[in-house]
Amino acid sequence: MKVKLVIAAAATLIALGLLVCRRSQVANPITPSRQNSSLPTKRALAPRLPTPRLSVSSQPPVDSSEEAVSHTNLLTRLLNGEELPKLRPEQVQSYLEENHRSVGSLLAAFQATDDRTILREAMEKYPSDPRLDYVAWFRSESPVERRQWLDAFKQSAPDNALANYLSARDYFKSGQNDQAVQELIAAGTKPIQDYSLDFVQNSEEAYRAAGYSEAEAKMISTSTLLLPQLAEFKQVSQSLVNLANAYRQSGDTASAEAALQMATSLGQRLDDPGSRTIIQSLVGIAIQRIVLNSMDPSGVYADSGQTVQSQIDALSQRRESIRTLTQQVGKVLPTMSEQDLISYFDRMKIFGEQAAIRWAADKHGPQ
Repeated sequence: MKVKLVIAAAATLIALGLLVCRRSQVANPITPSRQNSSLPTKRALAPRLPTPRLSVSSQPPVDSSEEAVSHTNLLTRLLNGEELPKLRPEQVQSYLEENHRSVGSLLAAFQATDDRTILREAMEKYPSDPRLDYVAWFRSESPVERRQWLDAFKQSAPDNALANYLSARDYFKSGQNDQAVQELIAAGTKPIQDYSLDFVQNSEEAYRAAGYSEAEAKMISTSTLLLPQLAEFKQVSQSLVNLANAYRQSGDTASAEAALQMATSLGQRLDDPGSRTIIQSLVGIAIQRIVLNSMDPSGVYADSGQTVQSQIDALSQRRESIRTLTQQVGKVLPTMSEQDLISYFDRMKIFGEQAAIRWAADKHGPQ
């Protein structure tokens, strides 16, 4: 695999990530509700329980673009129809033995090979490891199994908000809105840990052990990282907007605002310039837009003194700045040496993708 292939794939991943977020935002419009534009920010509120009754059919559908957000490896197809390489099971055996077939190495080997026997081995040996529970959740094919792994994830990672957010999404899908709200209340007091850094590092070591160069291993491990939680987060926010509309219809404006505040809080948590991936920031912006689109654009936003429309405009400007930033990577990566490419991917892991692009642009862009 040549370094130019690494460059092409990295640029393709970033560009397609931006495109997917834009398509998913357009594909899932929320019917605006013009009754209230205020959204409290000073204190956390909890919606009244039991929640208004919502039919399961009212839950927002998952379209094909959400799948693209969930499985970023589908976005990393190389030019001329070539995909990022998968390893054969025999290529990962030495790596597994060197790492004593640990849970991290087994999950990396499974991701690199798609050999489900490796995943089953991890399930049997490490059923209480949160990384395994998380992977088993999105790799399970039946709703019952997914619920079981979510419950296991909550047990193995009680201080991780990710388990609660994913559980809330599952409850919303099955129409159990009270349980979903309770999960979201719990999630609000915990940090979100998606284990992506651990997954990337282990995958990098697996490819390097299989004979790939340092730059190749770093690029492949970064580009094949799966982020299934992002689509789930977006669906949670859409369900919360639906719930807020139902509260309004029942005359409970306080609970409606609390539901919208939960969605806004999730969007703001994801919309972090220091996040490891750009697509996470874009999904955070999209979630905030979903909430704002349900409000009267001329109304005052919380106690900011600004209109809802001005908040929408500010998010649009931030999204445009990210788009401009991503355009730079295609220009500077082809000029970088293999050693600088290694530094680039290392900086992504340490400082986040946006910071890595700025570093590359400062070093290799026009002065």
